[in-house]
Amino acid sequence: MPNLFLPERIIRVNQLDSTNSHALQLLKDTNPSGGTVVMALNQTEGRGQQTNIWESESGKNLTISLILRPDFIQAQDQFQVSMIISLGVSDYLNTYLKDVSVKWPNDIYVGDKKIAGILIEQSIMGAYLSHSVCGIGLNINQYKFISDAPNPVSLNILTKKEYDLEVELQKLLTAIENRYFQLFNQGAEVLEQDYLKSLYWINEEHSFRDDEGPFLGKIIGISEFGQLQIEDEQKKVRTYNFKEVSFLK
Repeated sequence: MPNLFLPERIIRVNQLDSTNSHALQLLKDTNPSGGTVVMALNQTEGRGQQTNIWESESGKNLTISLILRPDFIQAQDQFQVSMIISLGVSDYLNTYLKDVSVKWPNDIYVGDKKIAGILIEQSIMGAYLSHSVCGIGLNINQYKFISDAPNPVSLNILTKKEYDLEVELQKLLTAIENRYFQLFNQGAEVLEQDYLKSLYWINEEHSFRDDEGPFLGKIIGISEFGQLQIEDEQKKVRTYNFKEVSFLK
């Protein structure tokens, strides 16, 4: 199987407003190959889910966007891309840390602190995906955070070490590539099992809030479309799309 991420497909830019925006523009202008990576040393307006902003100190972290062409994935199964990316990032971090988990749908936590955020924007052609732009903000060497984000952390803070971003980029891309080809070659079953095992708060009782108010429940899984499933105290399974439920404590 050929490598997905090749050195000549990595586009390095000193400063961008958003790597995802740049990658989407590339798709319009130049039709880049799947496996193209946009990397910015300084991202001034990094985007999180919906209106969220991702804080990243210049030259300290990995702020990248991957252009994938997963045209073997049906549109109804597009959450598989989220699983590929979030598990790839988790696999990379698991080589350094313990207690790594995926906070649904695709924030990466170490304990109760957020070390990475992921933003995926996809295009559909017919019944299949045409392309996916997968933005990843991964805190590597930053040790001071000035935004009002409640719980950021970095690899540097947790391990007391400095890291070479180019070396870590290659390790991260290899981990994501392994998950991509796992899905391509073996189907989704193992990927889905690993995603469920890695879920933050899985099978634990916690407090949540939806449009009806706060409630106690436990995460029991995800639907076939990637929706979060929480069983409440009355044993009723509630199903949520993104931003329809908040994690309290």
